[in-house]
Amino acid sequence: MNLLPRSLFARTGITIAVSIALSMIISMIAAVYFIMIPMTKRSADDFAAVIVSAAHSLQSLPEEMHAELKQQLLQDHGLIISEPTEVLSETAFDAPYLMFFRASLARRAGEELPIIESEAGTLIWVDVPAHGKIYRLGFDRQRLGTNPPVALLLAIAGGALFTLLASLLEVRQVARPLRNLSLAVEKLGRGQDPPPLAEDGPKEIAALARAFNRLTSDLREMAENRTVMIAGISHDLRTPLTRLGIAVEMLDEKSTPLIVAGIRRDLNAMNNLIGQFLQFSKGLEDGVPVQVDLWQVIASLADDLRRQGTELVLHRNDPPCVYFADAVALQRVLENLLKNAVQYGAGEPVDVTLDCNQHAVSIEICDRGPGIPAESVERAFKPFHRLQASRSNGVGGSGLGLAISRQLAVKHGWSIELLPRDGGGTIARLGLPPAHRFGLPVSCYAPSENESECCQKEHA
Repeated sequence: MNLLPRSLFARTGITIAVSIALSMIISMIAAVYFIMIPMTKRSADDFAAVIVSAAHSLQSLPEEMHAELKQQLLQDHGLIISEPTEVLSETAFDAPYLMFFRASLARRAGEELPIIESEAGTLIWVDVPAHGKIYRLGFDRQRLGTNPPVALLLAIAGGALFTLLASLLEVRQVARPLRNLSLAVEKLGRGQDPPPLAEDGPKEIAALARAFNRLTSDLREMAENRTVMIAGISHDLRTPLTRLGIAVEMLDEKSTPLIVAGIRRDLNAMNNLIGQFLQFSKGLEDGVPVQVDLWQVIASLADDLRRQGTELVLHRNDPPCVYFADAVALQRVLENLLKNAVQYGAGEPVDVTLDCNQHAVSIEICDRGPGIPAESVERAFKPFHRLQASRSNGVGGSGLGLAISRQLAVKHGWSIELLPRDGGGTIARLGLPPAHRFGLPVSCYAPSENESECCQKEHA
């Protein structure tokens, strides 16, 4: 399992931070080993020499000069001279430089000397022999308890922090335009028209932004040309179709009823085909998201189909389900899926279930037709493609309904699945994810507690 974050900024930031941390560790080890330890040893040795020398000086000088020497030792080295009234046993205590200080004292004095901590813990006492006499010298515990040089640590840490911040700032300058490019590519993949990217920054990033802007401009121009071409074809076809329709009405239906009925069927088929051409050409047009009552949309479409003699059974949760979406696109997708189910449903009732919960919405349209083989499901969404092996030619159709539905669904972030239905038939499931994923709110009330009454859930 890859635990690294997926964003370029986060990955680069972690890499830089780990590199700087390792560099700091290596620098600190080198500084401690080659600088701090030698300096500590020398400092401890110098201080031990002062203590041993002070004891010998006290022994060699006359008594009348001891007071002046003690005062000088206190001022210059912070040493306190005291007469040992009793033999003190050495106590164990910890100090950073105690090991080096003890070794230096032993080397200077020629023997191990007891080092004693006062009861208050503020002074350190050392009994130093000098020509047969013991002198007790004390000093502040901080002389041995001083922490390692903070300046070195602050210098390394400060430099590392500055380097990290500067590196992250530079990475951010590179990651931000790449993130904007990624978002623009996602919008383009959903069929939206992203705004032009800023063509500034490093020349490589600027060149990439210019190339993307040219690409989107070319795609926009191609889409506009396609729309103009299809709209022109549709306009040119509608005029003779209208004339043909007028001519049909003027025919004597008693003498040529079969001819008239055939012409009318052809007219209706061509008119429907042109309408689907227009739907397919306008699939990328932007709509304004509005609040849609999904149940009302489904019921309205079902009423239209019932008037044409189709039997539909609707199922839903008791509370309403409100969704923010492009109402025209949503109605077009549902209408195509319903008509497809009716067209290939073998005359059996079509069941429609609306399932709304707090996380997502699904609309399932279930028919009892011949079904679609699993290997042919994806081909069913291609324009003008009809599944000859499983769908009879007698049902007609242009093969654009599912293509239009898939085009609109991809653009709006919806999903369409064609699944086998238990007992025969097909389930067309339209999934509407939470719309806040694309910056729009979604309101679904009362999560569904029951499974669909018509669509078996074993395929879920």
